[in-house]
Amino acid sequence: MEEAEVVMLDGPVVGVLSPFAGGVYYGTLLAGISAAAARAGSRTLVVQTLDAAASITVNGGSPEFDAPVAWDHVAGFVVLADAVTSQYIERIRASGKPVVLLGHDDGHDDGHDDGHDDGRAALPAVLADNGAGIREAVAHLVAHGHRRIAFTGNITVTDVAERYQAYREALLAHGITPDPALFLPAVDNLESGVTWATPEALRAGPPAPAIVAATDRNAIGVVRAMTEAGLRCPDDYVITGFDDLEVAAFQEPGLASVRQLLGEMAAEAVGLLLRAVAEPGTPPGRPRIPTAFVPRSSCGCADTAAHPAGAAPGEPDRLVERFSVLLPPEAYRTPEDLDALRDAGALAKAVMAAAAAGDRPDVVPAARALMRIYELRPTPESLRVLSRAVQEYTRSLDLPVPAAARRVDICVQDLILATARLHHRAQFGERWRLRSTISAHYELSMALLYERGTDPTTLTWLAVTQASSGAVGLWTPDRQLRVPPAWRRRPGPPIGPAVLPVAQFPPAELVAAAGADEAVFVVPAKVGASDRGLLAIVDVVDSRVEDGRELVNQCAALFTVALDLREQEERLRQAALSDTLTGLPNRAAFVETLQGAASTPSRHFAVLFLDLDGFKQVNDTLGHAAGDELLVHVAERIRRSLRSGDVAARFGGDEFVVFLDEVTAQPQLDEIAERLRATIAAPFHLAGRMVRIGVSIGATTRDNRDTADEILSAADAAMYRVKAGTR
Repeated sequence: MEEAEVVMLDGPVVGVLSPFAGGVYYGTLLAGISAAAARAGSRTLVVQTLDAAASITVNGGSPEFDAPVAWDHVAGFVVLADAVTSQYIERIRASGKPVVLLGHDDGHDDGHDDGHDDGRAALPAVLADNGAGIREAVAHLVAHGHRRIAFTGNITVTDVAERYQAYREALLAHGITPDPALFLPAVDNLESGVTWATPEALRAGPPAPAIVAATDRNAIGVVRAMTEAGLRCPDDYVITGFDDLEVAAFQEPGLASVRQLLGEMAAEAVGLLLRAVAEPGTPPGRPRIPTAFVPRSSCGCADTAAHPAGAAPGEPDRLVERFSVLLPPEAYRTPEDLDALRDAGALAKAVMAAAAAGDRPDVVPAARALMRIYELRPTPESLRVLSRAVQEYTRSLDLPVPAAARRVDICVQDLILATARLHHRAQFGERWRLRSTISAHYELSMALLYERGTDPTTLTWLAVTQASSGAVGLWTPDRQLRVPPAWRRRPGPPIGPAVLPVAQFPPAELVAAAGADEAVFVVPAKVGASDRGLLAIVDVVDSRVEDGRELVNQCAALFTVALDLREQEERLRQAALSDTLTGLPNRAAFVETLQGAASTPSRHFAVLFLDLDGFKQVNDTLGHAAGDELLVHVAERIRRSLRSGDVAARFGGDEFVVFLDEVTAQPQLDEIAERLRATIAAPFHLAGRMVRIGVSIGATTRDNRDTADEILSAADAAMYRVKAGTR
């Protein structure tokens, strides 16, 4: 068996600032960063800048995020769009750490000349060529005969603004004057952002026969609204999106979109950052990664072509080229991509050659090679591209013997079926993963929200997830982080406890625990107004859920809520066991304390029962407010008169009780009782008047009494004997 390659991760740690720690868009970028960093021998540390359970709508850097999280651990930061403000980025640069922007610009080339260079132009950035994809989409719609083409998107976001500008430029290039009425503003990048698409607005039909949407999510929102209004795509209108999300290809009709090379962008950003770390002063790079328009049914087209432009169907030496349409552009193909391409072509040709020669070849290895190509771009049309490429190749073969042609046809059918089986198996694995994720969410909720007997800060609940280790930092009053012992799935050196500055969180040992296929995630344990600290988890990047709904984020949100619930429960418990007027324990709390002491046969204690003399007269003469104030003063005097370990409680009305621990001698009991009488007998100043009251104190030791009721009854009886003797 071939041994797995051991990757040494001894390079500088790559820091990432991202609004979310996973998801379809951000997760794909993070997965690309993590993979590229691991190939370079580095670990990845991702800091989520939005609160746990934050709204999925993101429109600009979070102004609330200003903590230098993990700055002491990372060599520099890759900063994703909408993660932090420009002021935060400048603080990083001022600390001497390099910064690379990914997916957004620094705003320097915004067309505003303020007369001086603020230094921001020096920031390297890896950008998608938003303009190229949009211009291609507009040209495609114009080629279909459209002249009234609308644009919808939220242009307050940098990359969407670039797409809108490219849309306008493309219209002008085709002799079309942009119509301001055809700009349909969206409030965010999601389905819900197209608020203009109301039933009333669509009653007269679509706003234009063709629409360019800034994002796939916006486009899907438009299609839904149009469908509800009785308008069908592409019969009544056509539409294109941007991002080519996996969900786009599975829409009905399939959503035409612009494909971004997110993995390639991520790898380029890591390369720029590590070069800046190794060679300070290196001129900043600002590469633009190509985008490509992907036509589908929503723009009025049939399926994607099965072969690249310029490739003549039927040429035997063009099979690999046909497969290559599913790979990134040549400049961004990795050695792994090229190996997969060569293997697929060679194995597919080999099985067909064997079939033509009269053999019955095993098609499974070739099917696996085709699946490797499919996984580079897992969309429905990718399987069709592979199948058609193989079928066209066989039609080009010169097979003069009919029997050989039949054998090859059967071999091709077997190959396509074997590929389909592997695809179905992969789909089953994905469904199983989804079931496991749902189960993990349920078990996580139960562990944190239902099982109240455990301390959430132990992080033992992480065992229900796939995480390999985790640590939590809880805010101290001086805004440092108190770190309890960390949790590990596998044995390893202990991590914590410690008190760390924010720049040193998470603990260095936790960062070192991340494997080659993992990243360290730091998510604010903050939900609404509740800010508990930071949660760090070592796990793989999840790019198969909505942005902001990855399990790492859910862990931080549920952890915060769990701490809130336990704190709330403790407050309620304290309220249930406290006297709201005096702050002393109430009757229920005192009985609980007394019963606990009585349950230990060898424990010695005594109980005093106090009843105020003259309280009713004060209450009737000066009013209830003065009476309440008197009770508060009495409670405070009793509290100050007791030893550490003694417990005073308000029993009700003007009655108080005192638990005296380790008191067995009568002289000691008499001395405490006398001290209480004297302190209560001292004058009180209420409502501008001097008031005096007395107190009757009954005392009892435990003797042979075994229950709280028996002991209290004895003390109460003793108090009444004292009161009767003073009349």
